[in-house]
Amino acid sequence: MKQHNGTYKGWNVRTLENKLIKLHVAPELGGRIIQLEMNGYEFLFVNPSLFGQKPVYTSLGEYGKWQNFGGEKIWPAPQGWNSPNQWPGPPDPVIDSGAYDIQYSDEPKSGSKVKLTGTFDRHTGLQIERDIVLSGNRSEVTANVTFTNQSNVTRTWSVWPVCQLNTSEISSDNRYKIVCPTNPESRFSRGFKVMHGLVNNPQFKINSSGYLEVGYQYIVGKIGVDTVANWVAFIDEDKGKVFVLKFRLQADQSYPDHTSVQIWTQGKGMIYSRNQIREFGDDRKLNPPYMEIELLSPLQEIHPGKNIKFEYRMLTATIPSWETIKEITEIGIIASPLNVEHTENEIYIKAKYGVFSKGTISVGLKEFPNEKSVVIYNKQVSPEEGIDITVGFNQKKKFKRGSCISVGLFDQYNHFLGELEKTEIN
Repeated sequence: MKQHNGTYKGWNVRTLENKLIKLHVAPELGGRIIQLEMNGYEFLFVNPSLFGQKPVYTSLGEYGKWQNFGGEKIWPAPQGWNSPNQWPGPPDPVIDSGAYDIQYSDEPKSGSKVKLTGTFDRHTGLQIERDIVLSGNRSEVTANVTFTNQSNVTRTWSVWPVCQLNTSEISSDNRYKIVCPTNPESRFSRGFKVMHGLVNNPQFKINSSGYLEVGYQYIVGKIGVDTVANWVAFIDEDKGKVFVLKFRLQADQSYPDHTSVQIWTQGKGMIYSRNQIREFGDDRKLNPPYMEIELLSPLQEIHPGKNIKFEYRMLTATIPSWETIKEITEIGIIASPLNVEHTENEIYIKAKYGVFSKGTISVGLKEFPNEKSVVIYNKQVSPEEGIDITVGFNQKKKFKRGSCISVGLFDQYNHFLGELEKTEIN
């Protein structure tokens, strides 16, 4: 694990890296994470027309052109142009594109860390701080955001992380997707709320798992979700690369637009925004493709001199190509759930996964009622490679009901990291 000063696409960055992922933080570009990569695969969109450019100090609103650099950054919500209680950006010369101070440290136990501190923004009354920590042994980044009210009046804001995902090799096969569990008791009739663009946008659907699935087709649009889960994920199905955002949901709290997750797709089409119709052309140079995952914290009052905090995590993994996401656990991703089939003489086990740590994946057979566990399959695994388990073994006796197959992950020191899933042998 290490970190150092360097450059990325012509910008000055602080680079944090462990044995799995590399993180480029650009304090001069609104304190954003400009890129997160794993084994050369770059997850975040970076605007090629702005490589190396410095932010131009613009006015707010329609008179300043927004420099959309890309990456992952922090905004305040609600957004709007009708009240001082709304954030009228982007563009924004302080929060979105202002320079942040940076401090950094390496802590062997907790990880490699940077602290970013923005300047006071008069319109929102906020000063924003970010603590970004790269795990020492997982493909994981933890971000803790602090909004401090430096004005003399009470303000109400939500912390709004905005993450733009790389879809540069867009094709017609829905290669790129964003997946988010929906709320079975959603206030929205379709499980999501259309906020911009076509109401019948073909990119948005509920899949067989009951999750919202956004299959990218370069059509502009935005939806919000009142999810009851604690994750949302982007997947490049061709490469099997998965980017996960995990967060704490507070279902009893009030959220902007009643949504804790919002998804934007950049592309061609029209939306109604800022009291006018805006048209996005079919030109991938002037209108570059990307998808966007936006998290929202609950709306909270912030008294003068006080603060609110919001923590979330970014994790990366690889699953086998052209698989989807069935579930995400603390250990990894279930792409194809554990399936056990048996004949009179043999048992066949199939499953597909991705993990957030290097280690050994172990398939165990636990007999009932004596609880003895026998390892029937072991394989070294990494977040850099998808896991496809297909194993068969002779069944020498009939197992009693309650016997089960379990899949667990162990680290390099054979410490148990957790169970991915298990199923009974019927």
